[in-house]
Amino acid sequence: MTNALIHIFIRDAENTGDSRVREKFGVLSGAVGLACNLFLFALKLIIGLLTGSISIAADAFNNLSDGLSCLISIVGFKVSGKEPDAKHPFGYGRTEYIAGLIVSFIIILVGFEFFKTSLDRILHPAAVAFSAVLMGILAVSMLVKLWMGAFNVNIGRRIDSPVLMAAGQDSRNDVITTAVVVLGMVAGRFTTLPVDGYVGVAVAAFILWSGIGIAKDTVAPLLGEAADPEVARNIRRIVMESDHIVGVHDMIIHNYGAGRSIASLHAEVPSDSDFVAVHEEIDEAEKRVWQQTGVYLVIHMDPIDINNAYVNALREQTDGVLRQIDGQLTMHDFRIVDGKRQINLIFDVVVPFSYDEDAKRDLLMKIYDGLKAIDSRYNPVVTLDHQM
Repeated sequence: MTNALIHIFIRDAENTGDSRVREKFGVLSGAVGLACNLFLFALKLIIGLLTGSISIAADAFNNLSDGLSCLISIVGFKVSGKEPDAKHPFGYGRTEYIAGLIVSFIIILVGFEFFKTSLDRILHPAAVAFSAVLMGILAVSMLVKLWMGAFNVNIGRRIDSPVLMAAGQDSRNDVITTAVVVLGMVAGRFTTLPVDGYVGVAVAAFILWSGIGIAKDTVAPLLGEAADPEVARNIRRIVMESDHIVGVHDMIIHNYGAGRSIASLHAEVPSDSDFVAVHEEIDEAEKRVWQQTGVYLVIHMDPIDINNAYVNALREQTDGVLRQIDGQLTMHDFRIVDGKRQINLIFDVVVPFSYDEDAKRDLLMKIYDGLKAIDSRYNPVVTLDHQM
């Protein structure tokens, strides 16, 4: 059915890199989810009222919140598909993440309200009706949610959407939630304990957990995540195909929504190169990165002395000291200011984020001592930075 819906409503569905196609996928997912959740809300609310089951009523309003989430998702995809303009030159792609964050807040609010209601049911128990017909209807609900989960995950993978992947997970969570509700109704037939209330608390806790998880998934790209390692590797590989570029460092990738990434990096080139030719190569590398990855790249050129045997020997000595201290350390932008009594070794060291301020100070002392042990004239001038 998923492929049939895609075939009917989305033309050129394979071109998921197109923002308009991506928008159509998001709207289709939201519309299908809205229709299914409204149907389940009405069905479960009727069952909850007829049986007096607070846990089923809670599950019904969980479906209603899911329907509202789908509506917000539709609006988010419509806005994120807008073209860049003067106010937002990088486009509106992050709106998708904002929509996901709003959805998570709604889910958390619903979970909190049902937690209070379920707790009240534990303190003031009431009988819950039971029938095989009700079990059958809830089973249908679970099947619908299973299909919705698969549907959202399928589309989420096609367009690489964290919001739709989260919606798929939320649908699978609902299946578990409904199963727990059914278990509570069955258990209520064999005990006078307020099982329905306890199950309602479990449902509410699950809703809260799901909402917090979705919030984490959507806040991360808004705050700024580390670059996808595969994307970073591809950019480095493409740039290093250039004849004159001998190394890259200080890569930064900014995500402005799916398909809208901007990156910058420093490219090391021999200082005795023909810089007109190097400039042309850098322009070509930027174009290749755009064509092959869809990332808009800006390259800053760093000239380095690689044909000087004396400088290369000092570089190797310095690199050896770093490897002895920590195999994770790398350096770049190595250069020297030579003198008879003092030789300044100037370079940047890339350290892991696990290094705190004390560890950084300790590292600088170890670098100083290690280089002084080789030659007392060596004076390291070190800048510490992180791999983005």
